[in-house]
Amino acid sequence: MATKLIVVVGATGSQGSAVISWIQAHEPTWSIRGLTRNVSSEASKGLAASGVEMVTANSNDLTSLKSAFKGASYIFAYTDFGSIMGDCMGEFAKGEVAAPVGIEANKIEQQHGRNIADAAASVPGLERLVFSCQASIEKLSEGKYTKSYHFEAKAAIAKYMLNHEGLKGKVSLCQLGVFNTNAIKIPDFFGIRKQPDGSALWSPPLAADTLLPWIDIEADLGSYVTALIAAPRAPIEVLGVSEWLSGVQWLELWSKHTSVPTRYEASDGIHKAVEPTGIAEQMSQTMRFMDEFGMKVQEPGVLMPEDLAKEGVAVQQTKVADYIAREDWSSIVG
Repeated sequence: MATKLIVVVGATGSQGSAVISWIQAHEPTWSIRGLTRNVSSEASKGLAASGVEMVTANSNDLTSLKSAFKGASYIFAYTDFGSIMGDCMGEFAKGEVAAPVGIEANKIEQQHGRNIADAAASVPGLERLVFSCQASIEKLSEGKYTKSYHFEAKAAIAKYMLNHEGLKGKVSLCQLGVFNTNAIKIPDFFGIRKQPDGSALWSPPLAADTLLPWIDIEADLGSYVTALIAAPRAPIEVLGVSEWLSGVQWLELWSKHTSVPTRYEASDGIHKAVEPTGIAEQMSQTMRFMDEFGMKVQEPGVLMPEDLAKEGVAVQQTKVADYIAREDWSSIVG
């Protein structure tokens, strides 16, 4: 039997590296090809040392993707709105992009996604393309919230992939929940902050009782990807969640682990912010949607993790407490 080759787009990012780690541990017979913009980076060299074939490719370059996808049995892909937005913010500062900046970032991200789809469709033996996506907040809110450009870009890409004639019966989607790592990696927005009295304050722009689908990317994303590959049919769209918790419940687990007294105070700063790029309103609408509609509101046909058992596959769902226990909180608690 020929060895299966999986190609991972954005191999050095948090999603790509998590998928690679899972496959190395659970699918040791597969070959792995990782795509990156810089094969000379330390992260790329580390993956190469672990046996991953590292290749230079860029989602804005269709030709490079077609070359990198050759021979693939499976592809895992995602688009990086954060880096695209960063580039657009730089162009805005130079007067080259108009506000709201998210509109331009949305256009670029959609093109990256179309390039991935078109390149994947050129692979004769491709069996499955798994794309990390988001739902359309505009659609789920019935037009109330129209400026969540990062969610809308991924929803549009998913639709393009599902409708692509060259990918019929080959695409499945994993709609990711809220990353546990946001508390560490986005400190200005989601960070827990130590207070002068030794306690800690968490003040994200979300109501205390809003139930959120937390996802442990490092531990669980690879499980979702391989489950969607193993499923006997496509398309399948599943909400990627490790555990449902409110912000207060999440914080209680953190306090128990760190022994630091905490309090949760929902911040309205992002909702009141007046700034020229439009990013504050973009993020505000996303958070307001979560508060008002909740993340369990989905289009018909989107599966929850427990529904995958009916498809003959299962996923790992790591408890938030386990993530908290293995994370390094020294930047907060000292």
